[in-house]
Amino acid sequence: MTVYETTNHEQVRMWCEANGYWPGCLPGQPDRIRIGGSPFAEPEELELIDWEDWFVAFDKRQLKFVYDPTKAWCDLQSRNVRPD
Repeated sequence: MTVYETTNHEQVRMWCEANGYWPGCLPGQPDRIRIGGSPFAEPEELELIDWEDWFVAFDKRQLKFVYDPTKAWCDLQSRNVRPD
């Protein structure tokens, strides 16, 4: 699996939209963002939010978008995590 990571808003949005994913959050918790529509994510109820609000939380929580373009897999991870 070839994995890439980015914090570029336009790249994240374009990749998600090309793969049928959408910006979401836990109900009533707009800072608890998720990627909706991903078969790799844990099944949970999500509220649809707009990309602008999603990216505010993305930057505030200092997240990065990690993805494999060949498998349409993605994840949100902390920018501050360093491998051991």
